[in-house]
Amino acid sequence: MKNRLLPFLIVAAVTVLPVMAWANTSAPDGKLAPQLAVIAHAAAHRNIEPLMAPALTRQLFRRNSPLEARWNAAGQVQVYLHFDAHGATPGMQALAALGATDTVTNPELRVVQAWIPADRLAAAAALPGITRVTLPHYAVVKRAPSGSALTRTGSVDTQGDSILGAAQFRQLTGFNGQGIAVGVISDGDDHIAASQSTGDLPATIWNDPNNAGTFKSSGDEGTAMMEIVYDLAPGVQLGFCGPQTTVDFVTCLNDFVAQFGNSNLVIVDDLGFPGVAMFTDGGFATAVKNFSIANPAVRLVTAAGNDARGFWSGNWKPLDLPNAAVNSGNPVKINGITYSQMQNFSAGSTPVTQLKISVQAGDTLSWMVEWGDTWVPSNQITSTTPNDPNDYDVVLLDANGNVLACNIGVNFGTAASPPAPDSCPYSGTAGPTNTPGPQPIQGNFWTNNTGNIAAVSLEILYAPGDGSPDSHIKVWAYTKNFQINMQPAIAAGSIYGQSALPYPYEVTAGAVSAQNNPTYQIESYSSQGPVFFFQPASGASTRMKPDFVGVDGVSITGAGGFPNPFYGTSAAAPHIAGLIALLESGYPSADPYVLLKDGATPLGSGSPNGVYGYGLPNAARSVGSNYPAPLASISSPSANSTISAGQSLAFTGNCSANGAPGSVTYTWNFGAASGVPDASTPNPTVTFQFFGQYTVTLTCTNEFGVNSAPATLVVTVNATAPAPAPGGNSGGGGGLSAATLAGLLLAVGVCLQRRRYGKAHAH
Repeated sequence: MKNRLLPFLIVAAVTVLPVMAWANTSAPDGKLAPQLAVIAHAAAHRNIEPLMAPALTRQLFRRNSPLEARWNAAGQVQVYLHFDAHGATPGMQALAALGATDTVTNPELRVVQAWIPADRLAAAAALPGITRVTLPHYAVVKRAPSGSALTRTGSVDTQGDSILGAAQFRQLTGFNGQGIAVGVISDGDDHIAASQSTGDLPATIWNDPNNAGTFKSSGDEGTAMMEIVYDLAPGVQLGFCGPQTTVDFVTCLNDFVAQFGNSNLVIVDDLGFPGVAMFTDGGFATAVKNFSIANPAVRLVTAAGNDARGFWSGNWKPLDLPNAAVNSGNPVKINGITYSQMQNFSAGSTPVTQLKISVQAGDTLSWMVEWGDTWVPSNQITSTTPNDPNDYDVVLLDANGNVLACNIGVNFGTAASPPAPDSCPYSGTAGPTNTPGPQPIQGNFWTNNTGNIAAVSLEILYAPGDGSPDSHIKVWAYTKNFQINMQPAIAAGSIYGQSALPYPYEVTAGAVSAQNNPTYQIESYSSQGPVFFFQPASGASTRMKPDFVGVDGVSITGAGGFPNPFYGTSAAAPHIAGLIALLESGYPSADPYVLLKDGATPLGSGSPNGVYGYGLPNAARSVGSNYPAPLASISSPSANSTISAGQSLAFTGNCSANGAPGSVTYTWNFGAASGVPDASTPNPTVTFQFFGQYTVTLTCTNEFGVNSAPATLVVTVNATAPAPAPGGNSGGGGGLSAATLAGLLLAVGVCLQRRRYGKAHAH
């Protein structure tokens, strides 16, 4: 590692907040989060252009990080205004007087979301009842890179329609989702008109009018998800909402209920919100859970995530510093901080101190580290809540060991002054840069403007503080092109947020490829469980997730240029939502989760497990349990029979669907050692060539894949010939029939074989 002793290093390829000089100016009671404190200070000095212009450019090309401030062209910044849990909601008139727009109040999260002019941030923080001002938790979609392109051919159906038994279900039952509404929450549905024109979406789709603010959702992932739902359940009503933040997400849930009612409704999302709690259910996940409790008939489905290749979870395994293996044995000192320990990611004896990542040119890398200290819910934090006693700092290095970026101050600290900028903004000696804030989390982002693929690495360093290092660490990394491949990475436990909620609050879907039919291996990026939770007061626990896997790599129209085929748990989740809509339309009194379990094909080791959950559902098999099993009987022969080798025997079977719709198939088995192949006709005639005793079975199977109890009878085949016909000459002349001779020869052969192995019997 090189240049670790430099107090700062200006790297032109790094996209972090620009370097500028200013004197420390107090923010009101330290209520502004570090990024916002920098923006407020720049605005006070009429110098926001160096911050605003590059941010708008990244937003335009969708290269912005979910961890950075969002601007609009009017010079406003989107914020969360947190207010006292025991006080009144901030006055809307006072906010309007400051130039606030697009305000949304969420009493449960104790947050007002608003766009505030940059030069009014400090004034907003000073309003009565405001405890702190932070950035919102922004959404990321759970899409994976597309594989080889499929040509758009007009109206298309997802391969999941047949793989998951939806087409067969509709054919057998006539149910198609009619009477059920499905709300889709994703990043955009800009080109639904194109899909509607080809019949891939219905003519009427409800779009949430609240999805029209300053930073409206955009894209067509929502379009693709709705196409999948509509392929499986063409009778449903569809709705769409495109939230940008956790507040928007909860608003979407409530808006769907207001539009469609709180029954006969399925809501599916494919969003993650970096920065929410990963070691417990934080405020956002609890808000989703509370929505589900208040609306128990609404079925919530969510994508597990595509974080398996960008996630690491394990114990804090400190490597004491200085160490000969790090920085040539010299002390590790960055921006005035001398670190005493760093994380060793190795499971073996050789230290591994870096998580290595390749970042494509122009791509933005975001990362978070969270540790298992007490998570204070956001709606309980005030400006006097103490910082977490431990301080884990995350540093991004280039291939030569130069520092590219440090902690961004994603959490809320209590310092009154903005941090001094340098090559590691927010990681200097000013208050929030040294400390994580009340919540045990740190993170940052970096855009690769080098023009080449950049080999970078993350290190986790521990600074001496008031606490003792925690024993559990989780690291999350994400790139905007969805091609993260961190080394080393640990997939287990990479599900977080609302996706980690247990059923009945959420049904979580992982992804297997439709192209791998019938092997169905988990996609390498599909987030996995079990989810590991830890809080000092309650200890450790695990939660089994995901619940099921759906298929990805499926065909959609590609409206708006959306990648086709559609990969990722974003594609898997709407398949599960479509199945639930089908089951709800046909069997409203049954629990669709139980039906999905009943019809699922288990995958992996044990069921459920943390990779596949209960496996791959099938709608047709799911409802088979709602009908009586078919009935099987054998009417001829009417009883057990005895024949000679070489003789034929005619069978007559009867299969009844027993009230289930559809036809019934026949499967005859004539004994494993008989040499007679199975038959699938109702009335087979077969010849038994070998002597012995055989159990004949008839099994009937309905179109849901449900088998009858087998009907059985026993056939005994003798090797001896029947008595000679009257007038025959037993001393010769008549001779042995070919069948009798064959039987005798077989008997002799069997006898000799038994003698060879010491099991001779008298014959």
